[in-house]
Amino acid sequence: MEVGVGVAVAVAVAVAVAVAVAVDIAVAVAVAVGVVVAVAVAVGVAVAVAVAVAVGVVVAVAVGVGVAVAVAVGVGVGLTVGVGVGVPTPAGAWIATIMGEPVLK
Repeated sequence: MEVGVGVAVAVAVAVAVAVAVAVDIAVAVAVAVGVVVAVAVAVGVAVAVAVAVAVGVVVAVAVGVGVAVAVAVGVGVGLTVGVGVGVPTPAGAWIATIMGEPVLK
């Protein structure tokens, strides 16, 4: 009976070791796959964030340039109108003519 017990124990130990090795390999593979997926997701998120930030910067610059141009045009028109309105009439006695420009008397 001791031979049977010894064989059974040896088989049980061999099976336990094989199962433990298989579990270790499965866990190692699962962890490796998890790390690869996590890295891929992190890279994807980083790229998406970088693209979003780049697009945001481009839009902000475009809006800033558009506003600057609009302000410059507005100021230019305002200055032109201001200068046009603010031009004083030359001193002297002016009389209106029926046709054409007023003439200096």
